[in-house]
Amino acid sequence: MPKVSIILTSYNHEKYIASAIESTLNQTFSDFELLIFDDGSTDNSHQIIKSFTDKRIKTFLNEKNTGAVQMVQAGVKISTGEYIALHHSDDVWESTKLEKQLQFLENNPEYIACFTQAKFIDESGKVFELPENHHYKNVFKQKNRSREEWLNHLFWKANCFCHPSILARNDPQYFSHNPILFQLPDYFTWVKLLQQKNIYVMEEELIQFRIRRGVQNSVSSWSLEKLVRVNNEEYFVAREFLPILRDEKFFLKVFPEAQKFLIDGKISTEFAFSQLCIERNSPAYRKLALEILYNLLHNENTCEQLKNLYGYDEKSFIKDTGKFDVFGIKSQLQFLDCRLYVDFGEGFNEKDTINNSVQIQPEGKFVVTFYIKSDRAIKKLRFDPAEKTALAFTINKISVNGETIEEFTSNAIQIIDEYHYFVTADPFFVINRKFPMGETFVEIVGAFKRDIPPDIQNMKKIPVPSKFNKIRDIKNKFFN
Repeated sequence: MPKVSIILTSYNHEKYIASAIESTLNQTFSDFELLIFDDGSTDNSHQIIKSFTDKRIKTFLNEKNTGAVQMVQAGVKISTGEYIALHHSDDVWESTKLEKQLQFLENNPEYIACFTQAKFIDESGKVFELPENHHYKNVFKQKNRSREEWLNHLFWKANCFCHPSILARNDPQYFSHNPILFQLPDYFTWVKLLQQKNIYVMEEELIQFRIRRGVQNSVSSWSLEKLVRVNNEEYFVAREFLPILRDEKFFLKVFPEAQKFLIDGKISTEFAFSQLCIERNSPAYRKLALEILYNLLHNENTCEQLKNLYGYDEKSFIKDTGKFDVFGIKSQLQFLDCRLYVDFGEGFNEKDTINNSVQIQPEGKFVVTFYIKSDRAIKKLRFDPAEKTALAFTINKISVNGETIEEFTSNAIQIIDEYHYFVTADPFFVINRKFPMGETFVEIVGAFKRDIPPDIQNMKKIPVPSKFNKIRDIKNKFFN
């Protein structure tokens, strides 16, 4: 029986599969079996794989594509080694990879898996530095942590382990992939594994991780389908953190930031975790947070506990369900995030600001209202319709306490057919009128569009008239 079972998955990598196999056969540690699973390649991969005659190789060549996770699962089931290593057909191993990892795990039985750092190679196998904004630039460069610290990192930062660098003990109780996840199966595995065992990352770069420059392994190249799937699968990964809540001491070790939810020595780990999920600022985690809170409020004992410890009740939950847009309704319906700045004589500032998000109606129309109640007189108002770049707005009507306001200014670069065109990230309209203290009701009716002519986007800022009734004059001046 071999010491190590290597599972190498392949799909349409005829340019790279030979290098991947050779880097395995050239390992300084040689007591292994190499299980090659080709997942229905349509190129010359099958012929290349068959050309290798080493007795340690066992090949499994699918006629149809079933998925890399299924291939790994199949390999794990038939593996006979004491350890399992995963390999990808487009990556290359350094010759001492297995030897160094095996030595570490043999000397440190408290660890179940060992990863390594990675260097990046291009299509030709040349090592290169990734640009600073690349997804993989620093993701694998991790300092070692306790399993509690790793879990905290996985919660806040997502996956950070180089999957094809792993060497793990062959224990299906801990080391198994979820075959119904496609984008995040390894992330799911590490969260589940770390709740029981320790993981170690070697500082050496013992794997050459292939990046096709500007094409593969880049988030920007992902299709909409993949991005949607990632968000859905992230919800199932998030649920894998729930067992941690059963052990209060372990929970607080994983999430020391949850100490703020300790009240007189008492804590609801479920409520604390829900609030951390909200802070995580991810639709998947916020959906899980609402689910946890919903269940807590439907239990008489936990409902009372939430009220006593945190002042959280049914009204709080109702407010949260209107605040956290986990299904992306806002983006589907198109909303404008509007602001009204109120100058009480000290200039515009963030303190004296009212926010209101309004739905964009057909043809870009919108109606937004603001209510001000103050014991100070208003010097002037500023309406910020959105924080975007290169937008156009027309204001059909502004009324304050029922009085129509016809004069206002804007920082638009140009006005065409009553549309104010902006090439700034901070478009605004100023109502330079005084209003007495008390209650002030502002209503603004307008329309919005994004199709900005290229010549306007490239223009430098020019003055615009302060009078709304001079739009026609300025249009004639610049376009006739």
